[in-house]
Amino acid sequence: GSRVIYVHVSFQGQYCDICSRGDNDRAHPITNAIDGTERWWQSPPLSRNTEYNEVNVTLDLGQLFHVAYVLVKFANSPRPDLWVLERSVDFGQTYRPWQFFASSKTECIERFGQRTIERINNDDDIICTTEYSRIVPLENGEIVVSLVNGRPGALNFSYSPVLRDFTKATNIRLRFLRTNTLLGHLMGKALRDPTVTRRYYYSIKDISIGGRCVCNGHAEACNAKDPNDPYKLQCDCQHNTCGVSCDQCCPGYRQLPWKPATTYSANECEPCNCHRHSFDCYYDPEVDQRRGSLDAHGHYRGGGVCLNCQHHTTGVNCEPMWALFSAASPVFPVCTCDPHTSLDISCTTSGHCRCQCKNNVVGRQCDRCAPGFHGYPNCRPCNCNEAGTEEQVCDSVSGQCLCKENVQGSRCDQCKVGTFHLDPTNPKGCTSCFCFGATDRCRSSEKRRTEIMNMEGWVLLGADRQEVPVTVYPGQDLVEADLSDIPDVYQDLYWHAPKTYLGDKVRGAAT
Repeated sequence: GSRVIYVHVSFQGQYCDICSRGDNDRAHPITNAIDGTERWWQSPPLSRNTEYNEVNVTLDLGQLFHVAYVLVKFANSPRPDLWVLERSVDFGQTYRPWQFFASSKTECIERFGQRTIERINNDDDIICTTEYSRIVPLENGEIVVSLVNGRPGALNFSYSPVLRDFTKATNIRLRFLRTNTLLGHLMGKALRDPTVTRRYYYSIKDISIGGRCVCNGHAEACNAKDPNDPYKLQCDCQHNTCGVSCDQCCPGYRQLPWKPATTYSANECEPCNCHRHSFDCYYDPEVDQRRGSLDAHGHYRGGGVCLNCQHHTTGVNCEPMWALFSAASPVFPVCTCDPHTSLDISCTTSGHCRCQCKNNVVGRQCDRCAPGFHGYPNCRPCNCNEAGTEEQVCDSVSGQCLCKENVQGSRCDQCKVGTFHLDPTNPKGCTSCFCFGATDRCRSSEKRRTEIMNMEGWVLLGADRQEVPVTVYPGQDLVEADLSDIPDVYQDLYWHAPKTYLGDKVRGAAT
């Protein structure tokens, strides 16, 4: 008859000890996870209580950062089976999920929802990952979480406000929900061995976080400036911005509303025009809308309102109070408006004097041409391409066009050699060529980049071009092939793209 042979296998070399806070060689505090050494943090094992399946590890960054990646290196335990990476933007008051981790797509759906396993379509989509919940390696495993790569705004971070907001964090929390085991505690012999759960715990020997200060594009460096807190970094703000994150205009520079810098525009905070009678102001959108504030260039643009005007001045721009007060009553002089360029020779004297100018004329006394015009008092339009000119457009006397840095031509309508694409939103007018050193000559192309999301027409072929059946899921932009019943002759398979993905392409080079 048949025989059943029992084989006893013994594992040798494992050594168990008791952790002790007072003994450095047997202590595993959480600080070991960030000290840059091979020492590790270790959680209490499940042999003490199954509640230690749920353990939180929280990191306080001390200030707001843009976080690009989180790297976790584990020690003498497997990586967690189920957990959530979370972030806080209010210094730990509240937390929201950044990424989910589970052992299977089914568990992702059951625990975190169907949306977490779908393709990333938005910069703030929260996904569920299964690759890091495998039982192997049993020790020294790693988890790398990229919070930027693979998202729609990754290549244009400055123009992606949703992605910039998604990467912000003041605190990071690793919320472990279940340890990873070989289910040894369910085996027959192990049921009589309560020590098996001593091996179920979390252990981390390093947590690395990559990112940068949140400076809103208004700083090139972020340095430690506080001698009492060398770990706190502060942006070296430029463009007349202030604040830890360069998130506001400095006092006296609030003629325009604060904006983050972009690739093409510094969005510099401009000074208010208080005629040196005040050094502080605030921005008022209503004043901006009715063009009631004179900027430092002499244009009614922006909404800067001066505060605490001195030297007998008042009004939005600290204008002189033309009233001459005596003991009896004030006396108002007649305003001197240019009769050739004013709609009314005498203007209102309610605290300050401002003439009502004709079209194409500006100035307190209507005494100069508006930007883009020349030949005062008969102001005529300049023959310039304003996409390539500075803000003044042209010289107010000669009418000569004032070209931006990378623009040339009598009308400022041509890009200089080594640049291309005349753009009105580009402060330099044209963009410098980048041809990997092969040449400094380039020109604009009519080709445009488009994204194709249609999965219809994809075919899976074998080496002999025999077609393998596939299933198309249009709603998920997914094409799937079941290879479980495919004969061995189809070992070499490749996808054949439909016509929409083929045709004329622009080749790229990389260094």
